[in-house]
Amino acid sequence: MPRIRFVNQYAGIIGGIERYMERTALLLRRNGFTVDCCYAEKTQDSERFLAAFDQAETIAEAIRRSGNEYDLTVLHKVRDAEAVRALRNAGRTAVFIHDHEYYCPRRAYYYPVTRKNCSRAYCEFICGCCAMLRRPAPDNTFRANFSGFAELWREIRACGEFIVLSGFMRNILVRQGIPAEKITLIPPAITIPDEVFSAETDGVPHILAIGQLIRGKGVDQLLAAMHSVKTPCVLDVIGTGNDEAYLKQLAEPLGKKVVFHGYSPNPDDAFRGIRAVVLPWRWQEPFGLVGPEALAHGVPLAGFDVGAVRDYLIDGQTGILVPPGDTDALAQAIDRLLNAPDEARAMGLRGRELVSARFTDDVLLHGWQAFLNKKQDA
Repeated sequence: MPRIRFVNQYAGIIGGIERYMERTALLLRRNGFTVDCCYAEKTQDSERFLAAFDQAETIAEAIRRSGNEYDLTVLHKVRDAEAVRALRNAGRTAVFIHDHEYYCPRRAYYYPVTRKNCSRAYCEFICGCCAMLRRPAPDNTFRANFSGFAELWREIRACGEFIVLSGFMRNILVRQGIPAEKITLIPPAITIPDEVFSAETDGVPHILAIGQLIRGKGVDQLLAAMHSVKTPCVLDVIGTGNDEAYLKQLAEPLGKKVVFHGYSPNPDDAFRGIRAVVLPWRWQEPFGLVGPEALAHGVPLAGFDVGAVRDYLIDGQTGILVPPGDTDALAQAIDRLLNAPDEARAMGLRGRELVSARFTDDVLLHGWQAFLNKKQDA
């Protein structure tokens, strides 16, 4: 059976990238694949994350061995151009594009002042200058934003094969100059729980936002919308990130209407007792695993129409879709779901049916097997 190596910056659960890697590795291994892992650094929940793989080692260790015992090496997030080059030279290598990090030096793909989404193809000078406007960071230097970033993007492009989770991301890569025939779409597998959690509570209904607390995830936009939500409710926020202190400050005028719960190692438990999950994303979400995960639990969605959200948020069917950044419309969508529990439940159940049909283990396994077989057709 095939032997695959997943390579990522982090060994641990940071966000959707790592959760996807963990679940996919476990599914592939249950079906006879050997799946190993390479990483640059360990983070929270590293033991759990690494347990999903047959073997694990650092990227530096893998490069020193320089062997080619894999049918495929998959780069999920690697920030070192020399490491990409070394891994690419060791055998067949594909890049899994989960976000905008490789072709946007700001890693956000929206403009720094207006925060409107970008549709530009990468340009070393223009994009490098734009990146200098981001908030101070250890790598916010001239070399990192110009020559260093361009070097990494060249090495990524040289891998020649790309995997994405959505048609939206395939179109983005075509815009970046990647030939469409080099891009393969493999939808994720979403676990369908046996139980559909009840949204009924003894008191005020709850809504949920879950994910990294960074500017691109738009929780600040959700907090702005909460001022206009008329129906009594509680917003539960699960996650951590660079914006946590800022968001808590923004939430202070809302009092007990907003509760921050921090990081959760088992996000599936968060859907229990929730009336709706809100997707307030600012950036062009490449997929957004939390959306179909919520639907799998029978929880409807309310969110901005950005990125790949239309893959599962069907307006009026699985939730309510509103124009990007329109916080008043988002507040109205939340009110509608809070005031119509039967409609909200029906939307959640339709979403569960959609996820059961589109995001299955069989679809994922077929996608990976077909991708590996491309080697024989080349």
